[in-house]
This record gives sequence, structure tokens and C-alpha cells, in this order.
Amino acid sequence: MSPEAKELLDYLLAFAGPGAAGGVALAFFGWLKAKAEKPHIADKPSVGAAAMAQIGGMVMGQGDLKDLVEGLRTVAASHDRCTLVREAEMLARKEEAKEHREHERRLLEERRQHEQRLAEDRHREHRELIDAIQGLTRGARDIRCAG
Repeated sequence: MSPEAKELLDYLLAFAGPGAAGGVALAFFGWLKAKAEKPHIADKPSVGAAAMAQIGGMVMGQGDLKDLVEGLRTVAASHDRCTLVREAEMLARKEEAKEHREHERRLLEERRQHEQRLAEDRHREHRELIDAIQGLTRGARDIRCAG
């Protein structure tokens, strides 16, 4: 294949690459500039047409990459905010659960004290009833013995 055909094929392949249209244009203008310069320092440039196309594509895509990186930073910041909100919510729920357990513990303690007071009152009433019955029994025995 002749060098001119190979050079043309390189340009056609560069156009087929992703994001290479800008790179090809830059390479073409660079080639025109190099062709206009006299004398040529080297017969061929040290970087081929495909590499020039890739470099041009990277230069053209740099703005898109900056937008992508900024978008990723935004997503990361949003995730961090969500994480902080979730952690704050979990702390609030833990505190609420702790307060609920403390409230239930106080209610249980009050219930126990109330039941104990009721049991003591029943015991006292029972004792008073027994004392009254014993007093009646003694009184009946004294009446029977006296009579």
C-alpha cells in the first residue's frame, strides 16, 4: 500500500473512532501547518494520525469529563447528606426508644407499688376482720362461761 493511501486510511480510521472528529480536525490542521513549514525537520511526525485523533478527542472530551466528575461529586455529596440524615434519624429513634423504655419502666414500678399497697391494705383489713372475729369469739366464750 502506498504511503498516501495509508495516510488516507489512517484518517478514515480516526474518523470512525469515538469522539475523534475534533481530534481529526486538530490533526488535519496540524498536518497543514507542518506541511507549510520549510524545511521539514522530520519526514513524518513522531505521533501518528490515530494518536493525534485520540489526543484531540481527549481535549474535546475534557469538558464532558469535568461535568461528569462534578456530577459524581454532587452524587457523593447527596449520599453523604442522606447518610447524615439517616444517622440523625437513627439517633432520634434510639433516644425515643430509650425514653419509651424508661416510661414503661416507671409505669411498671408504679403498678408494682400500687399492687403492693393493695395487698397490704387487704392484709390489714383481713387482720382487722380476724381480730374482730376473735374478739366476738372471746366475748361469746366469756358470756357462755359466765352464764
